[in-house]
Amino acid sequence: MQFIENESTELKRELNKDFIKEVVAFLNTRDGIIYIGVNDNGSIYGVSNTDSIMRKIRDIIHDQIGPSTDGLYEIGTLLVENKIIIFVKVLKGNKLYYIKKEGRSAKGCYHRDGTVSAQMSDDEIEKRFIQTLDLHKSIVNVEVLKNDYTFDILKIKLRSRDIEINENNFLQNFNLITTSGKFNILADLLADKNLRVIQVCTFNGVDKASYSKRNEFGNQSLIQAYEDVKHYCEALNDNYIDDREFPRKFKKMFNNEAFEEALLNAFVHNDWMSGNSPCVYIYSNRLEIMSYGNLIKDLSKEDFYNGVSIPVNPELMDIFLRCGLVDKSGHGVPKVIKYYGKEAYSFLGFGILVTIPFDKTGFKENEGETTKMMVKNDGETAEMMVKNEGETTKMMVKNDGETAEMTVKEELIDIIKKIILNNPHITQVELAKITNRSTSTIERTIKKSGDIKHVGSQRNGYWIIKE
Repeated sequence: MQFIENESTELKRELNKDFIKEVVAFLNTRDGIIYIGVNDNGSIYGVSNTDSIMRKIRDIIHDQIGPSTDGLYEIGTLLVENKIIIFVKVLKGNKLYYIKKEGRSAKGCYHRDGTVSAQMSDDEIEKRFIQTLDLHKSIVNVEVLKNDYTFDILKIKLRSRDIEINENNFLQNFNLITTSGKFNILADLLADKNLRVIQVCTFNGVDKASYSKRNEFGNQSLIQAYEDVKHYCEALNDNYIDDREFPRKFKKMFNNEAFEEALLNAFVHNDWMSGNSPCVYIYSNRLEIMSYGNLIKDLSKEDFYNGVSIPVNPELMDIFLRCGLVDKSGHGVPKVIKYYGKEAYSFLGFGILVTIPFDKTGFKENEGETTKMMVKNDGETAEMMVKNEGETTKMMVKNDGETAEMTVKEELIDIIKKIILNNPHITQVELAKITNRSTSTIERTIKKSGDIKHVGSQRNGYWIIKE
């Protein structure tokens, strides 16, 4: 294999400070490839500590270059003359790319000029930036570098809706490839494996001063990621009981329907071209859903509040529609406003933030302990015992010296069944993560249900729910 440096190929003996300039230059100019471990004359030098160097490369591209480069690069290795070299394939993007710490300036913006990565002038930067604003942005006409995606999760979801799939033209029918036959951003979003991560961050107070934990959902089909985030957040919504009157009633902190609509909108209307993913922030008094990108052109805020629906990503909307996750009625925003008012929406310039406050009025926190409430009723004593483990709610009533026990349907079992129906191959560890329970609680709950069965090995098996 012969290595020659040219306008599309860069040779580097080792990873150095100029590497980031070469990547930015290719992103702004043309598709290219950078070889590390090859001398300028094409002779092989080789790379030691390959894994460490590849991690550094990934961190540099992901963290130090803006805007997002997701889907525009691939890192790998080659064995040449019994020595390992690293290659970095870079696709030309459709934005103005720059080194973050330098910003959109001559020191931060580079383009490929022959075999040299040169600084862009202020005029070139302005011209390039204006051109990117005029591009027709669509997640279906922007290529990504990967070419080995699979779509089993999407196909299972579609078949569950009785949608026929023709394997010969599946990719074309669902807009997963560009006109040139390459996978696009929509394919990357819906693939069984990807690098997209949805973060759910929990804080101890009303601001971000005291961090509690972060859960990450993703690296999988956006359809499954949405389901996982939804079930995780809804599982946190039953930790309080209303003790203002008897009999006590479970009362949710927030309206699940409004939350689900806001979450769906965040996924479907997010500006995926920016490389940013929606995220959820959970505080002690509210829940926030952040999506990136502003209102689509010509859509006023009043139209938005009234439910006028102009999809930012129509092809993604169509997929969610076919999978039964969303409809085209446009009632999502009005539903959120019905419960929480227009003030639930904040337009931040770079995105839209939906705030859903928690209603804990009359709530009594139940932290896994047994709560007993004694109420006199016509001379009799009624005792209610509640266990807040997502398992069993029991009401004990004493009547003429006898004890009657009523077991109410378990919430956690219902949640587990819904998750399994969406992902039969899920593990107990993943179920515990999504429901915010321990693995022992998950195992115990499944055993008690009696109608959830695991088939096959722990690694490759799957769940079934008996009729």
